[in-house]
Amino acid sequence: MLRRLQLSGKPLWRRSMNDTPEQIRGIVAFDLDGTLLRGDTVCEILAKPLGRLEDMKRFEAFRTETEIVAARKQMAGWYRGSAADELQASLSHVSWAPGAHEAIQQLHAAGIAVGIASITWKFAVRWCADRLGVRHYLGTDLTPEGDILHVWGRDKARWLKELADSHGIRKNRIAAVGDSRNDFEMLRVASLRFFVGENPLPGIGSLVHLPAADLRAVAAGIIDEWAA
Repeated sequence: MLRRLQLSGKPLWRRSMNDTPEQIRGIVAFDLDGTLLRGDTVCEILAKPLGRLEDMKRFEAFRTETEIVAARKQMAGWYRGSAADELQASLSHVSWAPGAHEAIQQLHAAGIAVGIASITWKFAVRWCADRLGVRHYLGTDLTPEGDILHVWGRDKARWLKELADSHGIRKNRIAAVGDSRNDFEMLRVASLRFFVGENPLPGIGSLVHLPAADLRAVAAGIIDEWAA
């Protein structure tokens, strides 16, 4: 039932034939839950119509990879038997961060490529990316066979570096925007780092802390920094 939602066998990033190094002035990667989206997480939104919201709230408190792997296996079981359009319909209830759509448009207009890097389900990341007009995205994949291709914070960092390398972008033109510890390694890959969570992460230098920011302010900061 999830087959129409899969991108299995595809690269971790997608590239348009129109994206060339000459056209791109820099790259910025946004986290999804808590950054581009605010309020309930993607997994909570998917769980609610399935009657699993309380279970999902308990899962959201998990911190170890062992716990999260077990939780993802249970979630995959919840989705089994649900039609693709039913799951996608629930995603219409996501709460976008203030200025999310406008910020992406401003970055694109300035010649800056945008990606979404998340540890949540890839089919949901794709749904959000499509609505923002974002071509590049990363998420945990659920294959038609039921296998889970896990994504962790370290994978977000690797993905961003590979995406930048594929476009010939140097480190000084890489930006990242996140809100939690899962963004730590991705933020370290970037030279321009924005944190929109409440408590900034220790151990990261030159971190711009804009708690609960309107993302238009983040976009403006990136564009101004790279104006030269």
